[in-house]
Amino acid sequence: MQLGKIIFIITGFLFLALGLIGIAVPVLPSTPFILAASFCFCKSSARLHRWIIAHPLLGPRIERFQKQGMTKREKICVYALASAMILPVIILTHSIHLRIFLIALLGIKAFVFLRIKTAPPKDVNYCDR
Repeated sequence: MQLGKIIFIITGFLFLALGLIGIAVPVLPSTPFILAASFCFCKSSARLHRWIIAHPLLGPRIERFQKQGMTKREKICVYALASAMILPVIILTHSIHLRIFLIALLGIKAFVFLRIKTAPPKDVNYCDR
């Protein structure tokens, strides 16, 4: 097996573990980690990718994201949580370079979230914490 595939498999399982923890822990969003795990498995192992897509709990989240995108509420919640984790570092750091980098990162994240397809709110069938 190629080293790149092994790295993708290991990374996929790490993302999957974080996603499963996120299902139980309200502060940690699960869907982005599950999507990242699906991507890693897609790049490394067709069998693992088929497994995660067919999983009764994880598969519908991936499928809905691929077909419909995220609702406006989901986008706002995920961006707000991610920003809330970065803002204290921006405020407390003394490094101007780190502040500039983190502010740029927030801008890039906003751009990415604006580019993700927006699903209508009536199609949401689960609440992701």
